[in-house]
Amino acid sequence: MNRLTHTALVLLATGSLVACGPSQEANQAAADDNAEATGSIAANPFAAAEKQMSAKMMAAVGSDVGQNWAVKMIEHHQGAIDMSRIMLEHDPTADVAKMARDGIGKQARDIDAIKALLKGGAPDQASAELFRPAMMDMDRHMMAAKGADVSDTFLRKMLEHHKGAVAMSDVALNNGVTGAMRAQIEKTRAENAREAAMVEGMLGGRSMTKANSSSATAAGADQPASTIVSSGMPVPGTNTPEHVVVNEDGANASDRR
Repeated sequence: MNRLTHTALVLLATGSLVACGPSQEANQAAADDNAEATGSIAANPFAAAEKQMSAKMMAAVGSDVGQNWAVKMIEHHQGAIDMSRIMLEHDPTADVAKMARDGIGKQARDIDAIKALLKGGAPDQASAELFRPAMMDMDRHMMAAKGADVSDTFLRKMLEHHKGAVAMSDVALNNGVTGAMRAQIEKTRAENAREAAMVEGMLGGRSMTKANSSSATAAGADQPASTIVSSGMPVPGTNTPEHVVVNEDGANASDRR
């Protein structure tokens, strides 16, 4: 082989290596990115459901404070249902699996109860904005919540989810919601406060049964003994609406105010 031919072959091989080098590096980088994304999804398979829930809650607008609470809480609850279904696909612990299944049923029933109170009307964006800080705070804490495994991550996210429902309910209760909607808000708030206490107990190492028992006791002590619901009917001889007091045992007593 003469020197000219040898030089040409060396240059050709060198060019091939140069041409292949960047391509191989790009392929490796893409593979690394894919592996990182796969690992991220495995560690937090709830991210897409969380983002969808947050977007739908922000977009939902009702005709007044109570209606805004209602349409946003429906999306809040649906988010919990979606996340619970995801959890059941990822080999949860026995207690977490039960919590997810129970949660799907509870959230679905509450959605039905809230939907029964929906009414039409022009969207009121001003009152919808009252809920923005609580929703953003919940979203931030949920997205940041991470655990040692998927079950632990689910618990930590659900804790922030329930706290968010309590905070949103407080916004509605502090802004003049009355009647049947107020009663529903109080019920939803109490249930989510109880669920949050139960999850905290589970994160502290208690079984779901023990954590649930403790949370029921704690939540009961923090709730008023009765709920006042306006009937909307005036008390005879006055212009004051009659209020009905619904006691803890479900009995009604007339409370004319």
